[in-house]
Amino acid sequence: MIERSKIRGVIPPIVTPLLADGATVNEPVIYQLIESLVLQGVHGIFAGGTTGEVWALDDEQWQRLVHASVAACKGRVPLYAGVSSSSTAKAVRRVRMAEELGADVVVSLVPYYVPPAQSDIIRHFEALAAASSLPVLVYQFPMIVKVSITLDTYVRLMAIPGVYGIKDSQADVTEFRRMIEVLRCGDQDARLFLGSDTLTDVAVLLGAQGTVPSLGNIAAPWLVEAYEAAVAGDWKRSAAAQAKANALKRIYTYGAKISPLRGVFAGIKCALTLLGFEVGPTAPPMLPYDQEETHAVETILHNEGLLV
Repeated sequence: MIERSKIRGVIPPIVTPLLADGATVNEPVIYQLIESLVLQGVHGIFAGGTTGEVWALDDEQWQRLVHASVAACKGRVPLYAGVSSSSTAKAVRRVRMAEELGADVVVSLVPYYVPPAQSDIIRHFEALAAASSLPVLVYQFPMIVKVSITLDTYVRLMAIPGVYGIKDSQADVTEFRRMIEVLRCGDQDARLFLGSDTLTDVAVLLGAQGTVPSLGNIAAPWLVEAYEAAVAGDWKRSAAAQAKANALKRIYTYGAKISPLRGVFAGIKCALTLLGFEVGPTAPPMLPYDQEETHAVETILHNEGLLV
């Protein structure tokens, strides 16, 4: 089992490369993408997250994704497997499969579709923790699941054996700071990650153990530098590296004109394709970037030195 202290750093939530049908996982490109990210110094890989369009994958395709990701990591960095589903039973099944496939950590939203009560959330993670020996990270993203996990509930979740920490994507830094104050006081060692592209230095300053940035798919060197410099207390270098990564967030703006998260899914896939990774389209019904949007992304990549 992975040591708690190794659950740290910059953990990119990788896109799921798909074939032209928008449904079949393209395993060779998973290897290509993960190899590139590992060589760029990331501290782990998160497969099957929101950025990875996990909701669009049936069990067969999800298993292909996790199997290929574990193999591509080759034990060099931990593989975090997203097991989020619409029910506890489905998530438990994926936890067990993740353990069989060789994942190091599992990550789960609360069940989506029907918003759960706080007591339901506790039961959900108790079941996940009991399903395998893998560490569990709680994934907070109210925009997706329509409910927020309260701080009192977090206290109870962190008392469950096997629940190691939290990946927080609620975009509330004040609340995240309060979580750190409560969940890491005394001898508590909850592993807390900020799901943010733009706040690596801030996350470390607050006391987080790392970040899970979607931009890590294309800006990993800068985000890793921002993290490592912050850990070393070199705040000027950290901020400078973070600023370079932040400039790439403009690729989101074109997709966001149509729907809030299209810029993340379609924008990152567009950028990766331009950078030579044949990650394929977004999963239907979401449209990939069109020719005009692709040209805009290409210009950004040129201006930031990623394309020559």
